[in-house]
Amino acid sequence: MKTRTISGFLLVLILVLSLTINKYLFPILMIICSVFATDEIIKVRSNSLDIKIKLLSYILTILLVSNNIFYKVSIILPISLSILLLTIPIVIYNNKDKYSIEDAFYLISSILLIGLSFNYLSLFRIDNIILCIYVFVISFITDTYAYLGGYLIGKHPLTSISPKKTIEGSIIGTTMATIIGTIFLHLIVGGYSTLVSIILSLILSIISQIGDLMFSSIKRHYNKKDYSKLIPGHGGILDRFDSIIYVSLCLGLILELL
Repeated sequence: MKTRTISGFLLVLILVLSLTINKYLFPILMIICSVFATDEIIKVRSNSLDIKIKLLSYILTILLVSNNIFYKVSIILPISLSILLLTIPIVIYNNKDKYSIEDAFYLISSILLIGLSFNYLSLFRIDNIILCIYVFVISFITDTYAYLGGYLIGKHPLTSISPKKTIEGSIIGTTMATIIGTIFLHLIVGGYSTLVSIILSLILSIISQIGDLMFSSIKRHYNKKDYSKLIPGHGGILDRFDSIIYVSLCLGLILELL
C-alpha cells in the first residue's frame, strides 16, 4: 500500500507539472507514455514479435500522437501509413509463426486506439488545458467512486470481465462523475449549457467504465494481471490510462462533430 501511494503521488505530480510548466511538455510526456503503452499491448499478447515490427509500431504510434502538434498533415496519412506498413510484412515474412494476419490487425487496431487517443489528449492541452483536465476529472471521479461504492454497498456483479466491479459501484461512479463533471464543465470550462454539460459528463463517465473493462478484457483474454510493472503498485501505463484513453477518444469525436 505504501509503495502504491508513493508511486501514485509521484504519477500525479508528474502529470500536474507537465500540464502546467509548458504546453508542449505534456504532449512530449504523452508521446513517451504512448510508446510504453504500445510496448505493453504488444507484450501482453506475445513477447516473440520481431524487433523490427516492434520498432515500426513505436514509430507509427509517435507519428499518430505527434500529428497537429509537432507536424501537421491530414490524419488520414498516418492512419493509411500504419495500415500499409503493418500489413505488407505479412507477405514479406510469409510465415504465420513469425508474423500473421492476426498479428497485423491486432497491431493496427491497438496503435490506432493508443495513437489517436493520446493525440486528442495532447491537443486538448495545446488548445485548452482546462478541457484536458476535464478528461482526467471524469476518469478519476468515475473510477474512485465506483470503487468506493462497490466496496461499501456493492452486492451485484457488473460483469464477469472484472468480478470485483459491481452495479451499485458503477451507478455511484457515474452519478458522482456526472455531477462533478457538469459543475466543472459548466462553471470552469465554460461555453456549455447545463443540459449539454450533464449529457456530456454522463456519456463520458459511462465510456470511462467501458474503457476500463475493455482493457481488462484484453488482460483477461491473455491471462495477465497487469500490463507491466512500470509503475510500482499500479501496473503499467495501460493499467492507469485505460479509461482516460476511451474518454479522450470519445470527447475528441464529440467535439469534432459539434
